[in-house]
Amino acid sequence: MKTTRFLIVTLLTFSTFFLPNVFAQDFSHTLLTGHRDSVISVAYSPDGTTLAGGSSDGTVQLWDAVSGAPKATLTGHTGAVTSVAYSPDGATLATGSRDSTVWLRDAVSGAPKATLTGHTGYVNSVAYSPDGTTLASGSDDSTVRLWDAVSGAPKATLTGHTDAVRSVAYSPDGATLATRSGDHTVRLWDAVSGAPKATLTGHGNSVTSVAYSPDGATLATGSRDGTVRLWDAVSGTPKATLTGHTGYVYSVAYSPDGATLATAGGRDGTVWLWDAVSGTHKATLTGHGNSVTSVAYSPDGTTLATVSRDGTVRLWELPDTRVRITPSPVESPAIGGQLIVNVSIVNGESVGGYQVTVGFNTTALRYVESDNGDYLPAGAFFVPPVVDENHVTLGAASLVGVSNGEGTLATLTFEVLDIKASILSLYDVILTDGDGERLLNFALDGLVVESPLREDVNQDGVVNIQDLVWVASRFGQSAEGKIDVNADGVVNVVDLVKVAGAIGKAAAAPAAYRDLEGTPTRAEVQQWLTQARHLNLTDAVSQQGILFLENLLAALTPKATALLPNYPNPFNPETWIPYQLATPASVTLTIYAANGAVVRTLAVGHQSVGIYQSRSRAAYWDGRNAQGEPVASGVYFYTLSAGDFTATRKMVIRK
Repeated sequence: MKTTRFLIVTLLTFSTFFLPNVFAQDFSHTLLTGHRDSVISVAYSPDGTTLAGGSSDGTVQLWDAVSGAPKATLTGHTGAVTSVAYSPDGATLATGSRDSTVWLRDAVSGAPKATLTGHTGYVNSVAYSPDGTTLASGSDDSTVRLWDAVSGAPKATLTGHTDAVRSVAYSPDGATLATRSGDHTVRLWDAVSGAPKATLTGHGNSVTSVAYSPDGATLATGSRDGTVRLWDAVSGTPKATLTGHTGYVYSVAYSPDGATLATAGGRDGTVWLWDAVSGTHKATLTGHGNSVTSVAYSPDGTTLATVSRDGTVRLWELPDTRVRITPSPVESPAIGGQLIVNVSIVNGESVGGYQVTVGFNTTALRYVESDNGDYLPAGAFFVPPVVDENHVTLGAASLVGVSNGEGTLATLTFEVLDIKASILSLYDVILTDGDGERLLNFALDGLVVESPLREDVNQDGVVNIQDLVWVASRFGQSAEGKIDVNADGVVNVVDLVKVAGAIGKAAAAPAAYRDLEGTPTRAEVQQWLTQARHLNLTDAVSQQGILFLENLLAALTPKATALLPNYPNPFNPETWIPYQLATPASVTLTIYAANGAVVRTLAVGHQSVGIYQSRSRAAYWDGRNAQGEPVASGVYFYTLSAGDFTATRKMVIRK
């Protein structure tokens, strides 16, 4: 009980326990030696049993990835081995060298299989396609070469970079090849045809490394400008810039679960671990005596291998315990709604208490309340939350026993102030055992994303015709936020088609929208369709949007001209008279008294095909005669004349 009281006191005094959640020195690691010079590259075999390291001494060392014991030394290159990569099936090890060659070796015996020649400069990087059929290599000769991964026969040479190509990486689906260069750019290529897809610019110096996130959504790049940049892997638009290293960033690598990004520093000789979603710095690994040149995660994500110019390889054991926001990403409800998330734990071991601070964006969310979760034993003491402007600190301590495995530490509720992407940051995460001793853990932030109703531009909680009208009313204007649906800085027909695509997902009958105030005219929809078709929009959402507009156009195209019932009826003192035209015509509405005398003639004018039903489009009568005098109560008739069409209906004024 003494320990428990101590823990409770600790939790009650958050301000005195302001410690980072992970210390560099807390990571245990194994030191591997054997190279006589700088180690430049490192790679795990797909089964995680072997680690390969390439060195300036011209050799490749193989180690047992678990024990760290040496397995073999591979020789043959006459220059530094700059890159090593295992084939997806683990049967072949490819090595690139400053002798301008690429060697293919049997991954078990180390026996040479083939030597690939053709580059006229150093080979800096090699990478297998995910299906194992193609090997890509980047060189100081500014080219990328694609080889048959089995025979070694040349397949293609990609040109376009104006400086050395220092890194190559395939997207997880194998469709795209990313290359980085000393010309400060990253280029994306069609991995099959070799055709250029995009060029990414923004780094202020040579780009040294590229890596795709496991889900293929993000591309990370490291540079000699000391920064790491995250890019949308499809569009190439920048997502974030990570700063902190005091020298070159030589290598970047994602953890297998995509939650953590590891980056290797140059002059500072450190490895930084970042939350891959928010870009928050989580930990710094120190120990190497020189620049860290390459990093690689083991296939199971429990170990990080780092190599350095100090001639060593270090294997870092990463904490199994993870504390994270769940679900993540989480879709934002509509404004005024409640967003509920959990602080969850996995792989916990002998956890007797916790403290965690959750940061949030105050322009998007307002903290409402929080509760202790179900992870700690029943009856755990939950400390009253400490709420500051943009963060809340939570804590609890078990009064009896400890917990293991996974569960929920706490549940938080926020009110949505604005629908926007934001980060729920986890920091100062402390786990203790039953004796109050700290337990190693790794904390991962959460991401709040705009719901699929991004196309809900007027933010009323539903995507409908009114959102189309909202977008159309701002055509050609520069805009930010919800109105600019595709976030390209201008409101145009592309935004409108995206909105129409969202309507199309939930609405099978566009005709159901014809009664909404503000329904677009048939002419407007026809114009939108014409513009959209000229843009050759091929993505699925746009195609759905175009289909919806086609259906809407059909719904707004009457099969027959008709005079519709006025509304309201009876009325006092005004009414609206709707009608529809199957062919263009000059429209006239004539109001008659019960005795047949003409009371008022409404010359509407020439109208195009369409439905004239909303108050902004139907004919309007204010209950007055041609002299502007209010008419008496009683029965009246109205006649529509439109070309050869004539029809009459009855209405009643009741005062």
